[in-house]
Amino acid sequence: MFFKVPKCLSATSIIAVLMLSFSSHASIVEEHDQVSRYQGSTLKNSGVIHYKSILVPVNVVPQTEGTELVEVIGKITAHGYLLDAKKSALEVGLNYKQVAERLGAEVLVDCVDMLCGYQPLDFYWDSWAHINSLAAEDDEDNTRFLVAKKTTEKGDTYYQWIITVDYYGVVGIDQTIIEPEALLLDQVKVNSSVAVAVSQSRVVAERDDIEGSQDHPIISRYQGAYITSYQQREHEQVVIPTGVAIDKVTPVIELEGKGTTIGYQLDNSQSTLQIYKNYLAALTNADFDVLFSCSLETCGSDLLYDLYSSDANQHRFSPINRTNYSDSDFRFISAKLATPASAVYLFVAIDGAVTSNDTNRIVVDIVEVSEMNEGKVSIDAQYLNNEIAQKGRVVLHGLNFDFNKSTLLPSSTESLTAMVQYLSAHPNQSFYVVGHTDNVGSYDVNTQLSEARAQSVIKALAELKVDKSRLYAVGVGPVSPKIANNSKANQAENRRVELVLR
Repeated sequence: MFFKVPKCLSATSIIAVLMLSFSSHASIVEEHDQVSRYQGSTLKNSGVIHYKSILVPVNVVPQTEGTELVEVIGKITAHGYLLDAKKSALEVGLNYKQVAERLGAEVLVDCVDMLCGYQPLDFYWDSWAHINSLAAEDDEDNTRFLVAKKTTEKGDTYYQWIITVDYYGVVGIDQTIIEPEALLLDQVKVNSSVAVAVSQSRVVAERDDIEGSQDHPIISRYQGAYITSYQQREHEQVVIPTGVAIDKVTPVIELEGKGTTIGYQLDNSQSTLQIYKNYLAALTNADFDVLFSCSLETCGSDLLYDLYSSDANQHRFSPINRTNYSDSDFRFISAKLATPASAVYLFVAIDGAVTSNDTNRIVVDIVEVSEMNEGKVSIDAQYLNNEIAQKGRVVLHGLNFDFNKSTLLPSSTESLTAMVQYLSAHPNQSFYVVGHTDNVGSYDVNTQLSEARAQSVIKALAELKVDKSRLYAVGVGPVSPKIANNSKANQAENRRVELVLR
C-alpha cells in the first residue's frame, strides 16, 4: 500500500495517517443526512465528533497569507471520498457550489487552482477534519476550495469542501460539515459528602472494566467510559501540578496519603472540550477549589514529562501519552476539597482521540491526604511488654492520623487492640502518652498537635474500657526527635506517639 503524507503534518498527525491507513474503521458514517456523496465516488474515511472546536476560513485573499479564520464549536462530520471519473476540480466544485445554493447557504470562499494558493489551506492539512478524511491531496496547483454558511435559529452551520485531482486523474474530496450543538453536561458526578472508605456501585459502561477495578466514591466516570487501568495504594507520595512549567520545572504540591489512580477510555464521539467542561463543572459544583487547569498548547510540553519522570508519579499515567506535542488534544485539571476529616486532592488528565479508530483516554488521580508512622515492627501485647520492661517506654507503631490533625484513622485499630490487651494484663501500671511531631511548621502548632494526638489515643482507649486515670497526655512537639529531620522518611519516623511508664 502506498500513500502520500502531506509535507506539513506534525508527528502526531503522521501517526494518525498511519493508523487510518492500516486499520479498519470502528464505525463508518457513509453519508451526511444533508449532503449525499458525489455520484460514483467511494468512501475512503469518515469521522464524527461532538462539541469540538475547529477553525473555519470565512475569507481568502488569493496567493497571500491573509486568510481570515473563525473558531466554531459544534458537531463535526468529516468525509473523504475518491472519484475515479476523469473530472476536473472545477467541475466537481461547481456541483458542490450548487449544493450550497440549494441548502440556502451563503458561499464565503470559492477559489480555484492557483488562485487558492498554498497559504489559505495551510491551516487545514493538520486539522481533525483532514485527518479523518484523507482524500484530498496537498496540491496547490489543482485545488478547488469552497466554504459556505447557513444561518438558522439554532445557530450557523458551515459546509467545507476541498477538491483535488492527482497525477492519475483521481479526484479527492474532503467534506466537512459543522453543525451547532449545545454542550452536553452532567456526564460526571461528584459526591463530596461521602465517606472515603464507602464503596460506590459502578456506572454501566459500554465495555467491561478490568478485573478488580471500580470508580472512586468521590467522583464518577464520564458516562460511557470504561476502566483500562487501576491502582490503589494505602500510603504513598504523590505530586499534584499547580501550574505550567517555568524553565522546564512544573510547580507542584507534594502530598502523602492514600492514592487511587484510574485510567479510562471513552468513545471518540466526545470531544476533549466536552469531557473537560463536564469534569470542571462537576468539581466546581461540588465546592472543589480548582488549583490549575489548562487546555491544548497552554499546558506546555513539560507538564506530562515532569509527572512521568518524578519518583512519586512514575508509571501512574500509562493510559495517556507521555509527550504532549504542541498540537496534541490534551486538557488537565487539578483540584482540592477540604473535608471535615482531611483534605482530598485530585487531578484529571484528558488525552483526545486523533482519528475515528482511536479512543479518548482519561486519568483520574485521587489522593486522600493522611500521615502514617512508618515503623517496621508490628504491634502486639508481647512487643509492648518487652519494650516497657527493657526501656520503660515504647513507640506505638501503627497509630495513623489524618494529615495535620489529631483524628485517628481506622487503620489504627490493630495497635489500639494490642494496647488494650497489654494494659488489661498490667492493671497497676500508669503511663504518660507522649505525642511527637517533626519540625515542619511552628513550635506552638506542633506542640498543640502532639498533645491533641496523645489525647485522641487516651480517648480511644477509654472507649475500649481502659481506665483513663491511668493515662496522662503530654505533647512535646518537635523537641525530642528520634532522628534528624532532614528527609521526608526521617520526618515520618519522628511523627509518633509513645507510651512512657510513670
